[in-house]
Amino acid sequence: MSDADLVLRLAVAAALGAIVGVERQLSDEAAGFRTHLLVAMGASLFALVSVRLHDTRIAAQIVTGIGFLGAAAIIRGGVTVRGVATAASLWVVAAVGLAAAYADWTLALVATAVAVLVLRTAKRLEARVLRRWRTRRAELVLGLEPGTAGEAVVQRVAATGMLVRGVQFTENDEGRSITLDLEVPAHLSPDTAPDAARPVARVRGFTWSG
Repeated sequence: MSDADLVLRLAVAAALGAIVGVERQLSDEAAGFRTHLLVAMGASLFALVSVRLHDTRIAAQIVTGIGFLGAAAIIRGGVTVRGVATAASLWVVAAVGLAAAYADWTLALVATAVAVLVLRTAKRLEARVLRRWRTRRAELVLGLEPGTAGEAVVQRVAATGMLVRGVQFTENDEGRSITLDLEVPAHLSPDTAPDAARPVARVRGFTWSG
């Protein structure tokens, strides 16, 4: 392996690490452009040295070293933890540096592209998915007319797509009533359950946790 080849591999590792680092810098993370560049180049350098010395243990120690560096990037503030994605990106750029050291250009380039794509878009995608599928809780209290079966009311509400987690029947001076404990998908309106039940029951109370 010529010196020119070694320099090329180091330069590619540094450049790819820098690309991921720019994304972290734009996200205002503590470990940004310089850190990711140096980690990628350092991992590549260790790998190249291990090749020259025919000692694979040197490259193997990169994993341990990056683990400590990644842990330092994680910041805990009360119940909030920040920097986990940055710690993961440091692991990735170390692996990219190794791939560049062994001239596996395809792996190095694809890993860099995927890392930047994930760091740029995954957070917004996660928020959309969670917002779409997050469920909320509601309690609906209905007065039942004489002769109205409670099962019919439950079926009407369940047909809207809500999950009926609990049913409680009560009888007092106001007459018979049914209380439904509901799990409501985020895309359904708060009025969906009462509207579905009104043709067969009187709405006495509705508590919405959303």
